[in-house]
Amino acid sequence: MPRKKRTGFGDVSIERERFDRGEARCPSCKRPIGPADQPAFVHGLGSGESRLATMRCGRCQAMLTVHFEEPRRAEPSNP
Repeated sequence: MPRKKRTGFGDVSIERERFDRGEARCPSCKRPIGPADQPAFVHGLGSGESRLATMRCGRCQAMLTVHFEEPRRAEPSNP
């Protein structure tokens, strides 16, 4: 009887816009992940939009935690 493959774990930090475009990758198998992989959003108390989601990778079945970062703004240049 073959052994069952162990499920891995991984953390992904990415901006929400990039995640929506599918630019995030599973840290275990490097497969693109995005909204089509059915993330479960974790809602915090008093916050509007969730900044944390959990999901499974469709290829390697790794349990992933996705942290949504604030978009980086261009710093004004000082002459």
